[in-house]
Amino acid sequence: MTEIIEGVVLKTSDYQEHSKILQVFSKEHGLLGIYIRGANNYKSPNFALAQPISHAFFTIRYTDGLSSSFKGEIINPFQNLKLDFTKNIYVYHLFELLLKNLEQHEAHFDLYSLLLKTLNVFENSNDLNLIKLLTIYFELQLLYLLGVGPVVSHCVVCGDTMNIANFDISRGGFVCLNHVDKPHKRYGIATLESLFKLHTSNFEQVLSIANEVNNDVLIDLREIMTNFYMYHLNMTTNAVKYFNKP
Repeated sequence: MTEIIEGVVLKTSDYQEHSKILQVFSKEHGLLGIYIRGANNYKSPNFALAQPISHAFFTIRYTDGLSSSFKGEIINPFQNLKLDFTKNIYVYHLFELLLKNLEQHEAHFDLYSLLLKTLNVFENSNDLNLIKLLTIYFELQLLYLLGVGPVVSHCVVCGDTMNIANFDISRGGFVCLNHVDKPHKRYGIATLESLFKLHTSNFEQVLSIANEVNNDVLIDLREIMTNFYMYHLNMTTNAVKYFNKP
C-alpha cells in the first residue's frame, strides 16, 4: 500500500550504483529510512528529492523497516542553505541531534513544525546572531521533548524563585544563592534571563527578542547547551567544533 508523506531529508547514503537511502524526518512517521531508486543519477527526476535539506512530498511504500519511494515532489529545495557553508553548520548540527536522539517511526508534529520554521528563517535571513539563537531554542525544545530539559523557573535544589544566582550543568538547571557551587563558572544575569525567556517564549516571540541578545550572551548560551547535551545525553555533534570559529 502506498501513501504520500511530507518530510525533510536529513542525510543520504549511496546504495548500489544508482540509488540512495535517505534518512527523512517526516511529518507523519517521524524519522524513517527511505530507499529511492535512481537518485544517484543527476538526470533522474528523483535526484533533487535525494539531496539533504530538501523539503518534499514522497510517494512511499511504508514499512516498519526500510520504506521505498519511486517518486515525489519538491516543496522547498532550500537552495540558499545548501550553498551557504556557515548556515550549513547550524543546519547539520540540528539534523545530527535529531538523528542521534529520536526513535524511528515516532511522529513529533510540533518538532517537525519547529524544524520547518527554523529552516525557513535560516534560508531567508543573514543575521548570524538570529541563526545562533534559533539553534539554541531548537536544542532546548528537543531536550524537553526527550524529558531532560533544564529547570529554569526555580532553583533545582530547593525551588526558590527569588534568588537565582547561576545555572548548574550537573544539577540540570538554575540554582539559588544558597546552593551555588563556587568552583563552577558563574553566568551573568543577562544569560540567565535569556535562558528563561527562551524557555517561556514561542517561536515568534523568540524572533522578536533576538536583537536583545548580545554576542557575549550567545557565547554563554552555546556553552551551556553544548555542555548540557554532553553531560545529560553523553553526546555532541560534528558541527560544534566550528561554532566559535571566525
